[in-house]
Amino acid sequence: MNLFARTWTELACAAGLAWSAAAMAAPTQVNIGIVTAPSFVHTLSAQKFKEVLDKELPGKYDVIIHHSGALGSETQVLQQLQLGTVQMCVCTTGPVEAFVPEVKAIEMPFLFSSYEQTDKVLDGPIGQDLLKRFGNAGMVGMHFLDNGFRNLTNSKHAVKEPADVKGLKIRTMESPTHLAIWRGIGANPTPMAWPITTQLQQGVLDGQENPISVISAAKLSEVGQKYLTLTRHVYSALVFVGSKPFFDKLPAADQKAFMDAAAQASAFGRNHVRSNEAKELAALQAAGVQVVTNPDYAAFRAKTEPVYASLTGDTKKIVEEIRKSEK
Repeated sequence: MNLFARTWTELACAAGLAWSAAAMAAPTQVNIGIVTAPSFVHTLSAQKFKEVLDKELPGKYDVIIHHSGALGSETQVLQQLQLGTVQMCVCTTGPVEAFVPEVKAIEMPFLFSSYEQTDKVLDGPIGQDLLKRFGNAGMVGMHFLDNGFRNLTNSKHAVKEPADVKGLKIRTMESPTHLAIWRGIGANPTPMAWPITTQLQQGVLDGQENPISVISAAKLSEVGQKYLTLTRHVYSALVFVGSKPFFDKLPAADQKAFMDAAAQASAFGRNHVRSNEAKELAALQAAGVQVVTNPDYAAFRAKTEPVYASLTGDTKKIVEEIRKSEK
């Protein structure tokens, strides 16, 4: 081989080695799908996750947060997790029911009475068991955090008892349990992916139900939702979920770092929701929203009790264990 050929060969090898080193050093992309905007606890908690992971594994992972439904609805994002085309999400537990049926247990009406109880359940054996069940659906249950207790808003009139709900077109999550709850109360429930601002503005929907944090962040008072009833009918958890095909390829130490980051981000999210609720409620009232603080809870509970009749198997057992936790 002459000098010219040898030189080009050496240069090509050097370039190849440099390219390989760069490729090896390139961070692994971690896409997190979220349906809500940057001001919501979902996105804020994902940002906290990114900060913690970047500190623990600097330069190794490039966490990209796709908010505002950029990757589709929560149901669609969960399907992408199963395929491994999206690596993580922060979503409400309602749509998870279609993938992990036992999650229905924590979506039951008037089951939880306080955040102290939800922490006891979700951070204890019941919650850990539920997270493990995500594996059967090709996902990784990482950690529960707060969305908050769900409340009813509408554009028509104040709601104090179930009779006041009759016929109202209420948006619900894509969850059979939530549909059953609102049919039982007497509404005309409509399952619909978030966001729903346009539908509320156009009168396609009369109302919706969500935690105070969501009602505030979405500025629903500006799209005709002038009546708020603190029904607290369902405790709505959020959950960090990972893609099992993605997680199975991670080194054990990195898996632990991901789980630890999710736990820290979940604590951040819980604190954000709880510490801001009173302030957000006051701001809604100042914006002209009429708030019913003490509806007829007994009547609402009675209307939703038949939802429990649908429970079977493990889901029924989990609900029974949760009810014991309050004692």
